[in-house]
Amino acid sequence: MLPGAAPAQRRGDSFEPHTAIRLGPQCPGLPGRTRLACAADSRARKFRVPFSSLHDLPTSNVPREVLAHCPASTAGLSITVMPIPSHAELRDDFHANPRIFVAQQGHGHRWYSRGGVTRLLHTAPRMIEIYEQGLTFDREVWEGAAGRCVAIDFVDRDVEALTHGREHSLKLQTRHEVFDDRISRLALEIGEETVSGLPNGRLYVQGLCVALLGIVSARYCAPASSAPVPGRRLSPQQEHRVVELVQSLLGSKLSLAVMATQVGLSPQHFARLFKASFGTTPHAFVEALRIDAAVASLRRERTTPIAAIAAACGFSSQSHMTELMRRRLGVTPSQVRRGITPAGRFGGAALAHPFED
Repeated sequence: MLPGAAPAQRRGDSFEPHTAIRLGPQCPGLPGRTRLACAADSRARKFRVPFSSLHDLPTSNVPREVLAHCPASTAGLSITVMPIPSHAELRDDFHANPRIFVAQQGHGHRWYSRGGVTRLLHTAPRMIEIYEQGLTFDREVWEGAAGRCVAIDFVDRDVEALTHGREHSLKLQTRHEVFDDRISRLALEIGEETVSGLPNGRLYVQGLCVALLGIVSARYCAPASSAPVPGRRLSPQQEHRVVELVQSLLGSKLSLAVMATQVGLSPQHFARLFKASFGTTPHAFVEALRIDAAVASLRRERTTPIAAIAAACGFSSQSHMTELMRRRLGVTPSQVRRGITPAGRFGGAALAHPFED
């Protein structure tokens, strides 16, 4: 779903916070997060006319490109609108601050590689990514229909200012493919304000940021007593064994106990380590793999009844599969069979793993 590292450095007093910034390709030799510093370069394009909505912003296949930005000095938190590429690759993607991404538009697949383990993720409107401070992905690949997302950074000094010193930082835990209607509505409204030049004024967008900060802190911060301990994750070997097990038993009634036994752990201990390693629960992980398998089968097996494919992929019923596909991918099984794929393309073979060179 979501693009690379944070926006460019602030430009100080010369920055016009009530306008949308649109930049061209990354300046040669400079990382994405310093791109605004070279806005005066003749190779960068810059438009200072506010757009009417997020839908008016052009998309891009440059993951780190800044489509619009409002600094924390204006909004309370740093707000950036970034592209969701249709086809792109990014390496060494470092996130210096705790942050969230909320997709406004775009469908498809993402492959994120970290610590030698590659995860297949989905992209869908209103889907949320939550990143802890200092998170790095070794490699990322996007395949799908282009879109946009709103990135909101929770820099320590901004958190402290918004809470009047009651909170000094936001200790987020990395989570993927989150759906939270209150957070997505707030973040997208903040994005709309950003691209349209803050038509309701600074006080309004600052109030939205205060509300967002409170909800994110209450729902997605790690309690001080349960902060993750370094090394308390599944080993790479255990991760590979679990993934292989799930893929081989997708059509079966997988249980937490079966998965835990595969790596020699109790179900309760396994569940904690699994979430620390994959950023999601075992249930959500299995659900995502079943959806992928169903999409591939629907495209490949044109005459097999949809109910039979649902059963073969481990869904309890055809309606269950339909509900999950619609919610997570924005399409129904029938639409997939007609050639409308979650990646927004028509026909073609099933998606291959892009890291398999």
